[in-house]
Amino acid sequence: MDNLPTTAPSPITPPSAAAAPLQQAATGSMAKEAAPIVTTPEAPVVTEIGKEVTLPPEVASAGVRMQSDTVVLPKPLQDLGVTAVGPAAKAPAHTPTVVLPLNDDQIAMGLHQSLLTSWRWLAEWCNRQLRSVHLTLKTVHGKIVRAEA
Repeated sequence: MDNLPTTAPSPITPPSAAAAPLQQAATGSMAKEAAPIVTTPEAPVVTEIGKEVTLPPEVASAGVRMQSDTVVLPKPLQDLGVTAVGPAAKAPAHTPTVVLPLNDDQIAMGLHQSLLTSWRWLAEWCNRQLRSVHLTLKTVHGKIVRAEA
């Protein structure tokens, strides 16, 4: 029992605040607890570490290894024509082209057929393929056009 901590004031609250609690005026039905103001003599120093850091010997002996940020492609992939793409490279923004067995007018007519006909189900399948690439068919001024969903 002799190794218990003493009840000394914490370093967060100033000694005067630990001796006498702050009184605050209640502005509502319940009083709010006053938070202690922490004053630090200096802001912590933040240093930026470069990409290449040498590990101390005790860390390296524990089994920690450095991992490089760059990826080296194996020779077979380079022979196939695969190139590394950086995070700055973006895919071209274009509407994908979809080749279907029916044109847009045939799909629109097929969607109005009976459920018992194969024509309707082929039109439904084509419509599903269009929706998978975020396209829909719309009628604009009597014409069927593809629009982004």
